[in-house]
Amino acid sequence: MRLTRLALIIGLLSLTLVSCSDKKAVNQDGPVPVCHLLICCRSANTGSTFLVQDQWNPAHDYRDIDQVRDILQKVKDAGIKVVSVDFTNPPEWEMGEGGRIHLDNGDGLNWPGYGKMLDNIVQVCHEKDMQFVIFIGNPAAWTMKYWNEVAGFVWEKYAQDPAYRRYGFGDDRPLMVVFLPGDTFWPLWENTPDEEKDNLAKFRLGTCQVNDPIDARPSDGWGYRNYSESSDGKVRFCAPNAGVPPQDWARVDAQEWKRRVEWALGATEYAVFGSYDDTCDGIHWGICDVSASGRPYHINPTTVDNPYVYYDILKAALTEK
Repeated sequence: MRLTRLALIIGLLSLTLVSCSDKKAVNQDGPVPVCHLLICCRSANTGSTFLVQDQWNPAHDYRDIDQVRDILQKVKDAGIKVVSVDFTNPPEWEMGEGGRIHLDNGDGLNWPGYGKMLDNIVQVCHEKDMQFVIFIGNPAAWTMKYWNEVAGFVWEKYAQDPAYRRYGFGDDRPLMVVFLPGDTFWPLWENTPDEEKDNLAKFRLGTCQVNDPIDARPSDGWGYRNYSESSDGKVRFCAPNAGVPPQDWARVDAQEWKRRVEWALGATEYAVFGSYDDTCDGIHWGICDVSASGRPYHINPTTVDNPYVYYDILKAALTEK
């Protein structure tokens, strides 16, 4: 009888331990959360301000490392430890190490300014145990050869950094996101000579929806409008902005944003949540006061009085498990 009771007790304890272990696994598993960071284009804010270092700031600057620390801490507190740094505009690569990558754009920043932003993000990622990836521009507009040169620069200067995110899930290549959908990018890729894409080929390339509906490919799901996913469901993207072409852009309400966040978390590998601060495309979910914005697609009348609402919804979904 004692042996029978002892066996029963051990069995119940085993079930309890398995149950606890399974619950822990469920909480830890799931897609890797990611968000984009917009390091330029503050002029698009037109009245929208972000809470940076306890001040409502319309022109936060990634050249200021203390502002970077504040922004990335908010991103991390929301449950995201991987950031995609938006370097999709060719002038941002002007005067990269090794020479002139692109013609002078005349904004006075060029690589000394933009490079400082990126280097600050890299440093803060090290400080806060976060990771970063580089988000490059449109090879259809600026040629695959051009972005292949940029990829070579990224490979040498950034991709070997321990904080640079490798894709994982059986693929150890560094991750890079391209501002072009897969149904356009891959035919272009096939028609590009090997020597004009050899640096890009070193990366795991993700693609994204831009201003038109897409026929999703396995590489899609990394952004950059509305919400979308890769054809295999491994990567999902969502933003608080509705519509794909700019004329359809609108700020979704809190309930719809919550639905989108939960949907994105159904991805099996990566869940990409808009941008912390991209007001150009209205995909920002950061702590942002839009009450004085001059852009209608920044404002939803039901949420305009709560600068924290989109941030809080995302944070709850990612951290309150």
